[in-house]
Amino acid sequence: MWKTWFGDVRERDGKIIVEKSKDFVKTFKESVNDEPLPFNLPDVGLRVFKSIEEYYKTLRKVAIAVTEEEVDRELRREDRYAILLLKALDKLNESINMLEEKLRDVEEVKTSDVTDEFSRSIESLKSLRRRIEKEIEEIVTKIAPNLSEIAGSLITARLLEKAGSLERLAFLPGSKIQILGAEKSLYKALARMRRGKKAKTPKHGIIFLHPFIRTLPKRKRGKMARFMASKLAIAARIDHFKGELEEGLAEEVRRKYEELRRS
Repeated sequence: MWKTWFGDVRERDGKIIVEKSKDFVKTFKESVNDEPLPFNLPDVGLRVFKSIEEYYKTLRKVAIAVTEEEVDRELRREDRYAILLLKALDKLNESINMLEEKLRDVEEVKTSDVTDEFSRSIESLKSLRRRIEKEIEEIVTKIAPNLSEIAGSLITARLLEKAGSLERLAFLPGSKIQILGAEKSLYKALARMRRGKKAKTPKHGIIFLHPFIRTLPKRKRGKMARFMASKLAIAARIDHFKGELEEGLAEEVRRKYEELRRS
């Protein structure tokens, strides 16, 4: 067994087994140093290994093992799975809408066994859509209970997609979450403003799909969007770092909606 800065390295049955230390990720992220190392790595390696060739051979095996483990962890991330399912769902919705339109065109001319099978195939796709939606809901509710409680599973999945991951979403401020999905409109508005022209910046992006925002009068939507986005930012951090449902967070959003609706 060899002790390294990232943990213990063992060789078992000709394979390199890496047991990373708990502080590996933290150490790796913080190990930015432009200063040259105060020692020569091969010289240090020769104190442990028989030859420089054995040192570099083992170093290569360890580097590959660590990389494979990190890649495997990234591929197995559940938030990534939910994001990919959401993208598949969007494509499936496009296909269903297009096929239904074509079926209507065909049925205006004639109905037959072919059109009946066509219709059954569309129903089968709709059944698949429901299964995908349920799968997304189950995954997102598990990995992001507070976000799901506030925004619902599909809006949460779309926020994850735009941010790239739950971790990235957890580090975004509420102001950024508020306009996720409206980046193009924001850039166009900023470009107009730089040219000295008047432009309105978007007040909301994906979260506009939420009924608490969509059903309010236009003059109140911005205020509700800001409040909800700030609570979503808190929810994302709780989901990422604790993963437990925080009682009362979603209720605060509901109370704010009722207050704005009545005022």
